[in-house]
Amino acid sequence: MDEIATPHDAFFRESFGRREIALDFLRHQLPAEVLAEVDLGTLEISKDTYVSTDLRSAYSDLVYRLRYRDTRLNVYLLFEHKSSPEHWTLLQLLRYIAAEGQEYRKQHPHARRLPPIYPLVIYHGERHWRAPRSFHELVAPLPSALAPFVPQFTYALHDISARTDAEIKGDVLTRLVQLAMRWIFSKEPVERLNELLTLIEQIQDRATALEILESLLRYYV
Repeated sequence: MDEIATPHDAFFRESFGRREIALDFLRHQLPAEVLAEVDLGTLEISKDTYVSTDLRSAYSDLVYRLRYRDTRLNVYLLFEHKSSPEHWTLLQLLRYIAAEGQEYRKQHPHARRLPPIYPLVIYHGERHWRAPRSFHELVAPLPSALAPFVPQFTYALHDISARTDAEIKGDVLTRLVQLAMRWIFSKEPVERLNELLTLIEQIQDRATALEILESLLRYYV
């Protein structure tokens, strides 16, 4: 896998690649009806990426896999860190879904069905997210007679940008990493960093606290 180039990507993958953060985040972000059907204890985190080299500066992805009834639910996290929302996010997700489907076929050559996928986009840019939320919005013209032949899906959006009043939920670690991403564009970075350092003091495991501190300082510097 190619190296991930930007500090946004590095911080995102270091943070959401931690099992304790991933579990806590999913507890608060998955729909209740999905949480009722999955076993969070089966969580697997894949740090391999489906993002092509030419898009690596704009995207970072993680795949979470959970036991869902008698199959696997794949939770894709697409991290969008540019200062403006990405219009083609749905097309990018479609590429992920197709790539994961091919990978699943390789691993399960006798399977006749694919596991369900829950696409989740995390956004923390400086502008409001106004990218299309339905794949049919990307296709024009789309006569009603052709609509059944065009893929149609959407994605969950977790917008933690400073322009929203979205509540940052979770344990201290989960809230800390989300606030760090929300405040990275702040005009008062020193003040915000001090607030984050105060949160780090609340982390009980000192080894974890030091790892998060190193990651946070590297991100902000």
